[in-house]
Amino acid sequence: MNPISRRHFLRGAGVAVSLPFLDAMVPSILGKATAAKKAAAAAAAKPPVRLGWIYFPNGVIRDDWTLDGLGTGFDFKFNKTNAPLEKVRDHVLMFSNISHDKANKNGDGPGDHSRCSATFLTASQARKTQGKDIYLGISADQVAAQHIAQGTRLPSLELTLEKGKQEGRCDSGYSCVYLSNISWRSPTQPASPEINPRRAFDRLFGMTGADAEKFKARALDRQSVLDFVADDARSLRKKLGTTDKRKLDEYFESVRETELYINRVANMPPAKVSANQRPPENPDNIVHHSRLMYDLMVLAYQTDSTRVISNMLADGQTNRIYENLGISSGHHQLTHSRGKAEEIQRIDQFLVEEFARFIKKLADTPDGQGRLIDNCLIAYGSGIGDGRRHDHDFLPTVLAGHGGGAVDPGRHVVAEERTPMANIYVSMLQAAGAPVDAFGDSTGPMAGLKV
Repeated sequence: MNPISRRHFLRGAGVAVSLPFLDAMVPSILGKATAAKKAAAAAAAKPPVRLGWIYFPNGVIRDDWTLDGLGTGFDFKFNKTNAPLEKVRDHVLMFSNISHDKANKNGDGPGDHSRCSATFLTASQARKTQGKDIYLGISADQVAAQHIAQGTRLPSLELTLEKGKQEGRCDSGYSCVYLSNISWRSPTQPASPEINPRRAFDRLFGMTGADAEKFKARALDRQSVLDFVADDARSLRKKLGTTDKRKLDEYFESVRETELYINRVANMPPAKVSANQRPPENPDNIVHHSRLMYDLMVLAYQTDSTRVISNMLADGQTNRIYENLGISSGHHQLTHSRGKAEEIQRIDQFLVEEFARFIKKLADTPDGQGRLIDNCLIAYGSGIGDGRRHDHDFLPTVLAGHGGGAVDPGRHVVAEERTPMANIYVSMLQAAGAPVDAFGDSTGPMAGLKV
């Protein structure tokens, strides 16, 4: 049987559902295969590397994050805030001494929060303006999209958990657009993130034109995309071996679970807080919203619908109320209040817990002959170091995944002081196959990713 195309879609009634990587997508080699054919088959069998960036604002309580003095290499201990990563220890690299120089004032005066989010993924200095003459730099995710998105449904996917302003003046004279976007397609064009889980799901599986209208009708009826492709799926299943049938069943189950979870959370009553204390978009529950977006990331990677995702956990100057933690003050407000370190630390730890859950799910999801985590590189961090100091050195930085063999995780990498975070991005891009030697203010690829 001829191999199934890696770009194969199940189709029906305005829906196109991409597939996870299957053994049936690998060309078989019969008889005495040449070395070239074997190499070609090995290349075809190797899943692509997926990239992701998870941004959180307001920095951390450094004393509860830093690993300095707690061991390097494989011999290190997690601190209080990053302790939830212990359960995924073998899949993460912890970094010390990472900086974002372009988030510093550099002659532009106050506005650290705007520069924090603007610089995080661009490693560029934002032009200080409150008008329409914004200027920054292309972001690392969009560089990746230009080079590794061939054949995927979406070149990139941009997500957020908090609705931000896309115009107006914010944070000491900076345009609000800098606070609300980490992904930039060009120096003057941000890639506005999607806050609604259902719309993000529709972007992954919907179609355009007349087909889009059919898909919209499906969504209104709360039907599953799987119902529309059932006939095509049954035909495909007859061509698959036992292992691929299991993979297909597991994948369909994950799609169904995601749809049901979206429907369930969308119908939950709003949290009992005033309108000005929580983001205006549904779902209001931050735990459910966070997990929905992380689960959609897993699904997007699993189906190879996109290989590039950014997830902005909150606006660059968020004052979100973390009611789920029993905290009544806003996040940004806490960083300017004395004696609030314990409450800030609980927020920091909660965000790490949700990130760890996401990494665990990547580790539990099959991908080719391995797992998704084997073929992902996900950067987690902030453009502010200590949220009370508003500095941009010693940034909390984690790189999760094995990058198709480009990274040896499970270690603590102590870089030279003020090593640009952009160096990590250069290595991520190279691991995914993007032909780049430099990005932003990088000084080269990140040292220490391999033992």
